[in-house]
Amino acid sequence: MKAIIRLSAIETKMFFRDRLNVFWTFLFPVAMIWLFGSMFVGGEMSGLAFAEMFVPSWIGVNIVTTSFFTLGTVLAGYRETGVLRRYQSTPLQPWKILAAHTFQGTVIFFISALLLMVFGMLMYDLTLPDYIWSTILGLVISILAFFPFALFVTSLAKNTQAAAAISALFLNLMLFLSGATFPLEFMPTVLQYAAKALPLYYVIQLLRGTWNEAPIMEYGLEVSVLIGIGVVSTILASRFFRWSEK
Repeated sequence: MKAIIRLSAIETKMFFRDRLNVFWTFLFPVAMIWLFGSMFVGGEMSGLAFAEMFVPSWIGVNIVTTSFFTLGTVLAGYRETGVLRRYQSTPLQPWKILAAHTFQGTVIFFISALLLMVFGMLMYDLTLPDYIWSTILGLVISILAFFPFALFVTSLAKNTQAAAAISALFLNLMLFLSGATFPLEFMPTVLQYAAKALPLYYVIQLLRGTWNEAPIMEYGLEVSVLIGIGVVSTILASRFFRWSEK
């Protein structure tokens, strides 16, 4: 456990030294909420005010950016530059490395989520979740689904560039087709069905629902899908973990 905590602390320090990581994780979501707020604030969508709909959505999007770019792409870079090969000569087992990066990513994500929530409260009169413990549990379930999913997907990339391209592709697909940025009812019927094939769709539905409408027990489908993704992705991420490009 000490090794996991120590490695997590080192990775967290390295994260905050990278200005691009800090921008995409903390500042970009705030800028997007402000941008969409300039277009939609004052109106209602799906019966929800702007902040009630978009702040939980962008917290969900931040799970995707953290999992793919803070975790998956970083580990792909470590594999390419030989950092993981050096770890291989230590007592660190693959699961400990994955656990350390997952813990580090979780800490960073919750900082970003708190920042988004405070920004929403100050700018758009956002209120605390109606079912706050359900929302927190929903966030934990979403993290446990997306982090191993991203680690598995990026583990298939041959180098950092390929991992970054895969991450960008998944992010853009889910960003615009999951209902995170534009309400699904505005989209053609075929895209509404396609959205349900994207993991982020279930995160968005779970976070918006527990924030505004009902406790997590009412979202059994979303919880079941995310837990299934997490279990399968964890098995695959461990199976395809590689110390080097070879």
